[in-house]
Amino acid sequence: MKYLMDIKNAHDEIQRKIFLMLPEKWDRICLYASIIEKPNLLQTGEMFFYYFPKGVLRKRPINVYEVPSRFGIEESQYLRLADDLYNSIKKLKRIFIKNNEKPWSNINIVIESEKYKATYGYENLNKIEFDGNNMRIVWAYKYLNEPYESFNKREREIIDSYTKQAKETEKIYETPIYTKGINNKLDNIKLMKKSLEYVTEEKIKEMEFISTHVPKSQILSSK
Repeated sequence: MKYLMDIKNAHDEIQRKIFLMLPEKWDRICLYASIIEKPNLLQTGEMFFYYFPKGVLRKRPINVYEVPSRFGIEESQYLRLADDLYNSIKKLKRIFIKNNEKPWSNINIVIESEKYKATYGYENLNKIEFDGNNMRIVWAYKYLNEPYESFNKREREIIDSYTKQAKETEKIYETPIYTKGINNKLDNIKLMKKSLEYVTEEKIKEMEFISTHVPKSQILSSK
């Protein structure tokens, strides 16, 4: 069925672009992206994206927006990779809409143990209880392994409320990890620099530098 193949291809494309943004070995990748519909066909949203470096000792998750400073990569070019990835996520949502599927408002992606799992959320993110700050609290608890006890009373109430509602609406897509030509054994930045060059020279005109670009002030800070 063409629709299912389009979905698979879109997820494969998202995986490829995620991997190209990571310059070191990793054990787990977690990504959140929202696409919120506004009046007059406007869209807003945000994306935050962490990975857990590979290693025996437990390490803190790395915010990918720290990669340029950690690995000596030009920041503006790296952010173009982030824009390109976010555009691919928007492309995935357009496939749903084109095929008369209920459009999701946000997506959570986890890659670990050779598996890729995407969870579609259908919450109305225009409601105050699902604003960006609240979503970041919930996401840190669910995906960054932050202990429940580390949150204050108000934050726990937000987590409890969201978790109850999300279970009633979310859908899951799972597939083996994409391995054609890319894997999680990137221990240098050569492939990333090649991708940056490609994005700069071939893709820059296609990118949508609109309000959906994530200002640093909206990015979830890692601990």
